[in-house]
Amino acid sequence: MLIFPKHSIASILMSLALSLFSLNAWAAVQIEQWHTQNGAKVVYVHAPELAMLDIQVSFDAGSARDGEPWGLASMMTTLLGLQTKTHSEEVLSDKINALGANVGGRINRDMASYTLRTLTRDSILKPALDLFHDTIVESTFDESIFERERNRVLVGLKQQQLAPSAMASNAFWAMLYGDHPYGHPVAGNVESVKALKLEAIQAFYNQYIVSKNALISIVGNVDKQQAQQIAENLLKGLPAGSKPTAIAAPSASQKTLTEAESNLVIEFDSSQTYFKQGQIGVKRGDPDYYALFLGNHLLGGSGFGSLLMEEVREKRGLVYGVSSGFAPMRQPGPWLVGLSTKNKSAMEAKKVVNQTIEAFMKDFDETHLQAIKDNLVGGFPLRIDSNGKIIGYITMIGFYDLPLNYLEEFPKTISELSKQDVLGAWQRHMDLKSMKSIMVGKPE
Repeated sequence: MLIFPKHSIASILMSLALSLFSLNAWAAVQIEQWHTQNGAKVVYVHAPELAMLDIQVSFDAGSARDGEPWGLASMMTTLLGLQTKTHSEEVLSDKINALGANVGGRINRDMASYTLRTLTRDSILKPALDLFHDTIVESTFDESIFERERNRVLVGLKQQQLAPSAMASNAFWAMLYGDHPYGHPVAGNVESVKALKLEAIQAFYNQYIVSKNALISIVGNVDKQQAQQIAENLLKGLPAGSKPTAIAAPSASQKTLTEAESNLVIEFDSSQTYFKQGQIGVKRGDPDYYALFLGNHLLGGSGFGSLLMEEVREKRGLVYGVSSGFAPMRQPGPWLVGLSTKNKSAMEAKKVVNQTIEAFMKDFDETHLQAIKDNLVGGFPLRIDSNGKIIGYITMIGFYDLPLNYLEEFPKTISELSKQDVLGAWQRHMDLKSMKSIMVGKPE
């Protein structure tokens, strides 16, 4: 579901948000939580600085719930809200555009989410909320729209087959997770999307788009009483349903790979080789995540301040950029390093990456770590300096059942971590010998 007016009043006002938040904004983010009568979880932040409202409704209905064929959740997310029982696709789009609102949908491996951004003026807010309600609760799945969107998705997937970066990413996830639900591409592949049936999409919607499987995130210029009423009305008419069973830990689906299978080279006619390397990391809420995150910022997550950039780019000129990062999810997500380089320097770049990781996990400069900590803590308010950023964080907090004081505790915890805390966490969770790598190109 993607309906974005080119020039909406909401978008223009949101561009002013940065100047209206102070550098101690994180201390003012007070998150409240409750459940609606129909079982939906609600997280809410009162943000009266702008006459605007952001809402995100998220469901445990990401691509990990696909089953067979892959791409089911992604296609459902695309189709949901394009047409309702009372409005055609064209009429619905015109009405949303006329209100200057933004309505959209997105999906990842864990969740499917639907968003609304609107002004809180009375003449705009109520019709915008009514339309948003209809896109979720009263959505209908039309065969002709389905075929059109399927063809559009297939074009994109066929283009990915000619894009070495996408090939490397898909192969990396498949290598890391095997037949675990995290292992396949979020949008599926050409064969699986061709196999999708509209009846299966409707069944997926009926099973997962239910109140007890919903998280409603609200940030904006509405008081708590208004937010409670909005939450109650938003999913009114949607069945209560139930939460799906938990996804198994990835280790249960892993197969043992040979050394060659763990260091895969995919031949592709390109002047560049695209390289990814990593392993399964931790899930959201793991107590070691803070130390792992801080260590990664030093190793490869802070741009030109990172060790990988210093060793691979600055000292040797092998790449334009190299980075690393964790992607914690409901179950342990990956940690990976990514770069692209000339074919003739690919093997050298990989060697330097591994040498840098190995040296980092043994020891690193404490002064450098302190500079990274100061940068993270000092810059943390900029991570939550707009309604859009705040709603992303509180959705993460609500969906993964993190403490409501997470935004307050995160910079405090980072500032208190020691060098030994970081080394200990990395040595417990990370193992260079067990990492897997993918190269797509013609490495010499």
